[in-house]
Amino acid sequence: MSLIFGFSYGSHDTTVAVVKDGKILGVFEEEKLTGIKSCYNIYAPPKYGLEKVKKELGLELKDADYMAMSSFYNKSFIAENLEHFVDKTIEVSHHLSHTLSAYFTSGMDGKVLSVSHDGKGNRSRGKVLLCEDGDYEVIHSQHIPTTASLAGLWAATTTHLGWKMLKDEGKVVGLAAHGKFNNRFYKFIKSCVYYDGNLNFKPANFECLFHYICTNFYKPQGVFDDKELRADFAYCLQIVTEECIKDFLFDLKSRYPDYNKLCLSGGLFANVKLNMFINDLDLFDEIYIHPAMADSGLALGAALKVANDIGDLSKPIRLENAFLGEKHNKNDWDDVIKNNLEYVSFEEMTYEKVAKLIDNGFVVGVFVGRTEYGPRALGNRSIVVKPTDKETHAKLNQKLRRTEIMPFAPSVLEEYSNEIFDIKKSKYTAEFMTICYDTKKEWLDRIPAVVHHVDGTARPQIVNKEKNPNFHNIISEYYKISGIPVVLNTSLNAHGEPINNYPTQVIKHLLDNSIDYIVTEDYIISKK
Repeated sequence: MSLIFGFSYGSHDTTVAVVKDGKILGVFEEEKLTGIKSCYNIYAPPKYGLEKVKKELGLELKDADYMAMSSFYNKSFIAENLEHFVDKTIEVSHHLSHTLSAYFTSGMDGKVLSVSHDGKGNRSRGKVLLCEDGDYEVIHSQHIPTTASLAGLWAATTTHLGWKMLKDEGKVVGLAAHGKFNNRFYKFIKSCVYYDGNLNFKPANFECLFHYICTNFYKPQGVFDDKELRADFAYCLQIVTEECIKDFLFDLKSRYPDYNKLCLSGGLFANVKLNMFINDLDLFDEIYIHPAMADSGLALGAALKVANDIGDLSKPIRLENAFLGEKHNKNDWDDVIKNNLEYVSFEEMTYEKVAKLIDNGFVVGVFVGRTEYGPRALGNRSIVVKPTDKETHAKLNQKLRRTEIMPFAPSVLEEYSNEIFDIKKSKYTAEFMTICYDTKKEWLDRIPAVVHHVDGTARPQIVNKEKNPNFHNIISEYYKISGIPVVLNTSLNAHGEPINNYPTQVIKHLLDNSIDYIVTEDYIISKK
């Protein structure tokens, strides 16, 4: 039985994970601790992550039995800590970290395929693992150039559309739903990448390089400045991506027909519409996407790999929740509220009164427990609004100074999730808001603020009473008042920020009118 520190310390998404005796104690993402998105803070050392491990868990690096480093990583970190880890540093490849982060948190028994794909790696852009009851075998690595990475195409498109790579790819997903088929764009993107029949993606035409055509032809023609053409380009990228992944998965399933469960990881699978497409193929009985599917998931994957190697972790676990970051107590709030703000104890307000604030149209920031692991706010660092007003999308974007294209997400009581959304399978992954489903027709006009008005899809978070009691209580009380077991849930941050981790950050948003109330375990806070 051992204490393992896992690290992702490369160009972005620096993260520290701690696993003891096969149990996940915490995962601390540097961007949430610094308040700076990782794409703006490259090669950030895990300084604050290690500080929070000591504060939250009472552990220091010198206490660890093993240090699991996901590749690529900053070699200077090893040099600085060699006195403790001469023989205890274990390097785990980028995509093995991805695939095992998903498999070992999937809770899946029996035969499972674990697949990763993104824009980088040691030598590959993805891996395929055959897994069964805690054992696994790497059966394929995508040794392909960066120009053949589907995730790389999404990053490049994000840049050409004027957004920030490693931050705004989700905006391209949202934009795609507003587009239509354009044969010119479709043929061009198809000419850049294809599925080669050997579990790889390949660049189709080296004379037709994506950046070259986009920079020297489409940009001067105004393609990326025209509202409709931008959407059509994104639409065709989504279609080509789905076609490539479909060919890949059909081939994979034909080779391994007994494998009926699928785990997904890597930045490509932050695309919730792609995940819906895969789920709807009916190739697999269940799919699961790791909650931190991008590179912040590497640290945990590396640590879980070592835990499995040494016998601490014999089979996949099922996450109770994703609340694995830092927690703040009443004293932390007392330090920042008493001189500037109105506040009452939570006992005086109760869940019912919080629900009434939501029903009355107020924007409520919920800040309780430990910070979420991964890119989705799941009720501990969330902004909550009623879902019934069509105008909410524009109003909330303005209030938060955001430019979101994707609709805001619904958080739904588990007991009513199937009544509102067409959820036939893969409910576990929906607890982490990593997949879209169709909204049932009778609910489209009842919750327009959380449904994509073009295609009727939504990205629900299924809220379980035992796993997420605080958030479940809030939504339950709102349901009693409104008859709607759904709230709008977006992350507690303003434009350009990671999910907020500190009381001071949230107070700032209250003072600048981004939110109207803050709910903590101890207080309901508002402006004077």
